[in-house]
Amino acid sequence: MRLEEHEELAEKLVLKDGKCPVCDSTVDHLKPLFQKKHVEDEIKEIERKIEKLKNEKNELEQNIDSLSDDLEESKKAQTILNTHKIKNEAQLDEIASEIKVKINQMQKIPLTVNSGQVVETASLDSHAKTIYENIVSLEKSTNGFDQKEFLKNIESRDTSVRRLSQINQEYGEISGKIKNASIELEKLSSVLTELKYVQDYVTELEHIQENVYNRDGPVGKSLRSWALDIISQKASEYLEKLNTKIQRISLSEKTRDINISCYSRNTILDLESLSGGEQVSIALALRLGMSHLLGSSNLNFMILDEPTSHLDSERRKSLVNVLSQLTNLKDDSSMQFIIITHDAEIFDDSSVENIYRFESNNNGTVVARL
Repeated sequence: MRLEEHEELAEKLVLKDGKCPVCDSTVDHLKPLFQKKHVEDEIKEIERKIEKLKNEKNELEQNIDSLSDDLEESKKAQTILNTHKIKNEAQLDEIASEIKVKINQMQKIPLTVNSGQVVETASLDSHAKTIYENIVSLEKSTNGFDQKEFLKNIESRDTSVRRLSQINQEYGEISGKIKNASIELEKLSSVLTELKYVQDYVTELEHIQENVYNRDGPVGKSLRSWALDIISQKASEYLEKLNTKIQRISLSEKTRDINISCYSRNTILDLESLSGGEQVSIALALRLGMSHLLGSSNLNFMILDEPTSHLDSERRKSLVNVLSQLTNLKDDSSMQFIIITHDAEIFDDSSVENIYRFESNNNGTVVARL
């Protein structure tokens, strides 16, 4: 079961376009432990070894049983030989000859004998009968006995016992490897579970990034649309206070650009057809609309740094006039401005209250009110 889980893990951890399926990092290859082919080959090799060892074990056990039977019969024969102190075949031949002599003697005994002869005959008959029975039993038990084959079988049995011991040792080693593999698989299973949690977490983060932080995601589009509507609304309100012929400005997203539409009643005006003062009013109204959005609707004071850059003389004068209008509004929406500029001439004939000139000399910076 553990090896199957290992195989399943290796099947899931497959390189995709040269990248890790979990962390998406570029790698050349996975470790053999995580390769499905390696795990399958190892399982097949272990199963093949186990099957081979089982077959050898069964064969050796059968051989040992057969040799044990032969050895038992041989031991019985050896016991009988040792009992009668028979050490070779010549002694067996002598005993056989002696039995034949005894039989001949018994045949010569008369049918009528005296008491002494009866004792002798009985003694002779009993002794001869015992020896004869022993010899017959010996012949039966040692029939077909081959000393060389017997020694060879003993040697073969010893070899089989040693081989069986070796097989048991190999089987134990393989069992140990299987046990270690099972433990490793259990650890990998835990790692796989953790990796799945990580994968789910990364997937969720990617989903959040795609929908919340992606510029083209639903949240980004919705926020831009909302912001453009607020800026358009506030810019239109400022234009209305500036008494221009433009009553409304509408901002819309076009691809990755912002389209500005100016309306005079129900007529759309081209920006290029507007006067310099009107263009400055639109630009300032848009800036005020953006400041209103970024300042959380608390907009009554602004600092403008070089606002006349890239403006011609007419538009510079128009900018100062527009700012003056915004400071002279009667309701609570009037504003205050601090203008930082190098173009001092824009304040000529203006209603700006305080103008200060900053000049640098050897003694530091000199401030003079104009």
